[in-house]
Amino acid sequence: MPEQDSPVAAVQAGGLIVWRERVVLRRTIKGEWVFPKGWIESGETPEQTAIREVREETGLLSEVTRFLGIGPYEVEDETRSVAYCLMRVIDGPEWLDHAGLDAGAFPLEQVEGFLTFENNRRLWTESLTEVERLTRRERAAARI
Repeated sequence: MPEQDSPVAAVQAGGLIVWRERVVLRRTIKGEWVFPKGWIESGETPEQTAIREVREETGLLSEVTRFLGIGPYEVEDETRSVAYCLMRVIDGPEWLDHAGLDAGAFPLEQVEGFLTFENNRRLWTESLTEVERLTRRERAAARI
């Protein structure tokens, strides 16, 4: 997945969000299922952008657990570099405002089938081991 190792080269940032044993996806206005992401604002790090965009697009507070790399996002004959982070949910203050409308939480085995775009499916496949590792840690922490 990573074309470049430094998130500094990215113009957008987003995340693969683990919530318990599920992954959170965003549904666009066109009905496309994607990983939440958005523009890096002046003064923000890619990690800060990912946290902000996840909150804005899903209502979930999250934290970055790992930088995954930079991948391309193609739109209207333009390719943008997007920094992707692996993230975990720490709270869901506005989740009910988004659940089922413009966001959803899916079991790991269903995520690839929901993703609309090939670049997201490729990111998912290349990140699955890390996602599974994080879900195991989340499961273990819930038992304590």
